[in-house]
Amino acid sequence: MKFSRRTDYGIILAQALRSTFRDRSHIPISKIAQNQGLPLVFLEKLAERLRQAGYLEARRGSEGGYRLVKDPKKITLKELIDVFEEPEMMRCMKSPHPQKHCAFVALCPTRGKWLEIEKRVDLIFESVTVDAL
Repeated sequence: MKFSRRTDYGIILAQALRSTFRDRSHIPISKIAQNQGLPLVFLEKLAERLRQAGYLEARRGSEGGYRLVKDPKKITLKELIDVFEEPEMMRCMKSPHPQKHCAFVALCPTRGKWLEIEKRVDLIFESVTVDAL
């Protein structure tokens, strides 16, 4: 399994903001980008995506930056992965009409196993929180 840079950097961003939930502080994205050696413009886009998904709060000004609005002990890797990645391993997996994605879905000998594998992988990512990283 391979994750995109979006997911990799998004998880790093959430991890870097862990303390902001408890102390209600805001950290500038520029500081995180510099500390982690990540591209600022890309990190800003990821922060906005996490904000839109309800995980971050943004504040402008000299005391500005981002902070986690959800407890990092309750944010799972699965949740963050779902913000940045397609939620299924294969297109036919979650579709209510899998035959639109694959003409052979009714005959597919592996679809059932893939569904089982996906459930197991999801359970693993649901068991790891941002705080535990």
